[in-house]
Amino acid sequence: MEFSGYPRKGGLAGTRNYIGIISNGVCTSDAANWIAREVAGCVPFTHRENCSLVSPDKEVVTRTLINLGRNPNLAGVLVVSAGCEHPGIAPDTVAQGIAESGKPVDICTIHQPGGVRAAVSRGMSLAQKMASDASRIKREPLPVSLLRHGVECGGSTPLSGIVTNAAQGTALDFVIENGGSGGFSETPEVIGAEQVVAVRAVNDEVKRKMLKVVRDYEKRLTASGYDFFGSNPDPQNITEGLSSIEEKSVGDVRKGGTKPLMEVVGYGEVPKCQGLFFIDTPGHDLPSLTGLAAAGCNIITYSTECAVPYGFPFVPVIKITAKKDHFAQYSDILDYLVDIERTITDVRSVGQELFELMLEVASGRKTQNELVGYTGACDLWTVVPMT
Repeated sequence: MEFSGYPRKGGLAGTRNYIGIISNGVCTSDAANWIAREVAGCVPFTHRENCSLVSPDKEVVTRTLINLGRNPNLAGVLVVSAGCEHPGIAPDTVAQGIAESGKPVDICTIHQPGGVRAAVSRGMSLAQKMASDASRIKREPLPVSLLRHGVECGGSTPLSGIVTNAAQGTALDFVIENGGSGGFSETPEVIGAEQVVAVRAVNDEVKRKMLKVVRDYEKRLTASGYDFFGSNPDPQNITEGLSSIEEKSVGDVRKGGTKPLMEVVGYGEVPKCQGLFFIDTPGHDLPSLTGLAAAGCNIITYSTECAVPYGFPFVPVIKITAKKDHFAQYSDILDYLVDIERTITDVRSVGQELFELMLEVASGRKTQNELVGYTGACDLWTVVPMT
């Protein structure tokens, strides 16, 4: 099977062909947004981090920005730097790490003669040249084995596990059966169901790592004094009928499909496997989506019974729901209505239908988020208290 995508160096493929304008830190977010807004074909990635970072957050954020820039949906990258990051995230390190993937990369620095206006003007010129070069890259038929599918869920209800997550998990199975790769995340929402995932590990080392990331997350929650079990399930989950984190987790892990678990990676890392992987991320959907994009996912499906409105800057996000009323009311948010009865009786047919929609989106069909431009929300994960 094939989709129509953009060939990239290293045997990768893009489903989109953007120039990424990546803010090196929170203080350059405005400049990154201004540059991206003024040059067609550019998208910004902004976040809240930089100067106060210490280990391990400094290393994690650095590698996350590098691997976001290496995502195959970006044909080139402009890193926007203040110029005073020491001892924060070094823009040269980020740019060099991205450049190793073979794509064009440049740096726009604000602390130069002329200040913000001159920097933004220079950044626009650099981005315009990259965007012009990228516009000459054409889509061509590519094998499904070049798809890397990220799966996400938010606003869970009792329908999520047996219907929407089951549907996208089956679509993920189809990707893997056709030689592709994909994975899921949200470590705290595996708590109570970690053995369900670990038993699918391809070997003892992967099983050990899967169980360890869950235990480590529980330890951090306990050490913080945070009442995790009093806040997850959240009030919306409880109102909809979920009684415990264990019940929620058993439904959440259905989005990981049925294939063997090949690899477990940390936040901001890129899995090397073909097949199924797990990424250690928080349950918060924004940094979790960032983790999927940094892992190289070039397409994402997202089950949401509460019609979460946002997408992601440079990876198309297909929103699915089983709620007919939401699908009718929020037609500019949701992309696919999962048929409840058919999913329960024949999940393979529903998963195949969603998989076929994914191939259309991978080939250029726009998601609702892309059509309305609701793709700017993004965040990173850090674990050390702010200094």
